[in-house]
Amino acid sequence: MKNKHSALIALLFMLAGNNALADIEAVTINGKSVLLKNDNTWEYIETKQPDVRYAYLSVVNKQGGDNYCRLGLKLKNGLADKITSIVFRFSAHNQEDVLYDTVTKGFQHLKPTNEGFKEIIFSGMPCEEIKYIRVHGADRCEIGELTKFSAERSECLKLVHVETSDQIVIFKRYSDKPVETEAPDARMNTEQLPEDDAL
Repeated sequence: MKNKHSALIALLFMLAGNNALADIEAVTINGKSVLLKNDNTWEYIETKQPDVRYAYLSVVNKQGGDNYCRLGLKLKNGLADKITSIVFRFSAHNQEDVLYDTVTKGFQHLKPTNEGFKEIIFSGMPCEEIKYIRVHGADRCEIGELTKFSAERSECLKLVHVETSDQIVIFKRYSDKPVETEAPDARMNTEQLPEDDAL
């Protein structure tokens, strides 16, 4: 296999010609990038994976009583752009997978690396009766070049990573259908959750 690579690279040198004044990038038949140097040597070019960035949404505290459940939320901007505005919907489902209540909460004016804190309250239901909270919405965000007029459904939410919590089960999912299996474990990553049409 190494002989095939060497022969191919030699052929690339011949095609480039002896009079080439600059290094040339080429791709081998197996998709590897190589740099053909002017001194008739070569080396592989390391290709970096694109830097994937997110805004990180997490539960920082939980407080409840007989008739309410209050959650403290943090959104950390790990994106390269300012979050001018993003509005989430939080849907609490009870132990029978029935949607009990949905509350809306927005975060505004978060520069990269900055954090914002908000509280949401589900009234009439103690925290212990919440099986899981589904994060959705965020359809009309303003982040970088995305505006409330240009953002497609779920495009803004794809920029957000909902971190798992040991205080309550919370995850990102667009579909309003109940989770068919048991509610996701609090330690589960959102990428392991059942896929839906949009996310």
